[in-house]
Amino acid sequence: MNSVIKFLFIILFAYFFQNCAPSRFVKPLAKKQQAASFTFGGPIIKFAGAPIPIPFTTLAYGYGITDNITGFGSLHTTSLLFGNLQSDIGATIKLFEKENKFGISASPAIQVAYNVRNQTGFRIWPSADINTYFHFKEKPSYLYAGVNSWFEFSKYKAHEQKQERHAIPNLHVGYTIVKQKWHHQFELSYLGIGIPNRPGVAEYIGISDKGALGFYYSIIRKF
Repeated sequence: MNSVIKFLFIILFAYFFQNCAPSRFVKPLAKKQQAASFTFGGPIIKFAGAPIPIPFTTLAYGYGITDNITGFGSLHTTSLLFGNLQSDIGATIKLFEKENKFGISASPAIQVAYNVRNQTGFRIWPSADINTYFHFKEKPSYLYAGVNSWFEFSKYKAHEQKQERHAIPNLHVGYTIVKQKWHHQFELSYLGIGIPNRPGVAEYIGISDKGALGFYYSIIRKF
């Protein structure tokens, strides 16, 4: 198989394995503040002998409803290239913060997918993030870590296979470089904890042949 075609094949089927975006707005925006982001990255695989993140891309928008709540929505642009409309819509809620040095936030969301090309396969998955973030020496940039989970309530997978996993947990750690208008977010994830990754269309880099490590970069513009 041609390497380019093989890589496109991997991208197409990798959407059905893992979460394909990092945490959205770990810290809520200020009231009425807006932000747009572009994200690149995904699960890490071995391709042509080298470890690389699958190049998923997403666009996202956030709006500060209050100083403690930010609403957001996204468009998974790589998925759209394959005729699939995919989005996550939710909010980041500040649960606790101490002197702008340490805080905890939660991001409940709804994941939506629909095959535009065939007008089939409308699916909805609830998801939730819990993050804790840390500032060092009163600098605006911050380190964060958390857990994310997708929830599957359907009894069956494709081809009438019984659905045995109703929660798909993921762990992540990241760092956000904060400038006046531009932010740069880097995140390393462990996706699909406990889910066997072999055999499969891609050689995922996981732990004991389970799950997959993931890497994401986001550039965020506030306005």
